[in-house]
Amino acid sequence: MQKISSYLYSNRISVVADLASYPVEWTSVYQRNIKIYKGMKNTVEFDIRNADQKRININSYNLKCLIMDTFNKEVLTVDVDPVPNTVGLATMTIYAQDIGYISPQFLKYTLYILGENEHKSPLYGDTQFGIGGIIELKSGVVPELPDPQIVDNFVYLIDDTTPGNYVYTYVSDSVEVNPRNDINDQHSIKLEFWPDTFNATVTVQITNDVVVSAATEWNDLETFNITSSTDRVTKTYNEITDYSNNIGWLRIKYIPDTGNTGKIDKVLVFS
Repeated sequence: MQKISSYLYSNRISVVADLASYPVEWTSVYQRNIKIYKGMKNTVEFDIRNADQKRININSYNLKCLIMDTFNKEVLTVDVDPVPNTVGLATMTIYAQDIGYISPQFLKYTLYILGENEHKSPLYGDTQFGIGGIIELKSGVVPELPDPQIVDNFVYLIDDTTPGNYVYTYVSDSVEVNPRNDINDQHSIKLEFWPDTFNATVTVQITNDVVVSAATEWNDLETFNITSSTDRVTKTYNEITDYSNNIGWLRIKYIPDTGNTGKIDKVLVFS
């Protein structure tokens, strides 16, 4: 008979708030990586102490955890909340939807106190004034949807059929949206737009062509407006009711308002 042991315990990381006169004999030799998993709610606990290895009261601190990818680009900033009725312990929660679009990789994190005038004071990951640590993002522990495709390249579409046409129209790269191994009874497509002070008329276009070429005919799936006050736009389209089941490719077209200097940072395509 096979016997498997399982454990339920806190994912706790030690943090140093003040290194003044830190005793050498308490030097932390190893600080382990944090492991979090796609498709799950991940809670990480921080044990915050001072130079005397005593937990300190952190209730008055505005604690944040900045998470970056391997290119030092911000992925997520998470609130770190003190544990009620406990001194020196704080937790952060990373929800499944916050990391659903990120590929498994080694992320970096920095824990800091956000003070007045957005001033950031670091919390140290070791006694050698090292800031931050490593988060190992893993997948494959629960069923997952394919990682979204990221659309972030838009090119100006020249209208050769109408000389002198000064309507600035932009189109994105084409993305394949009907996975070959999709065995669901009904397929759906979800788009998540990330605009940045952007005013424009946006059109989602699809085609049934097997291969995209200059001769491809695009059909409009939906047209809508984005304003400069919009932070996120989410669109979901269902097979049969919104499009036929032999759709092959999708692209984004937009016409910005005159004088608008905003942009679409990216569009996440979940299919």
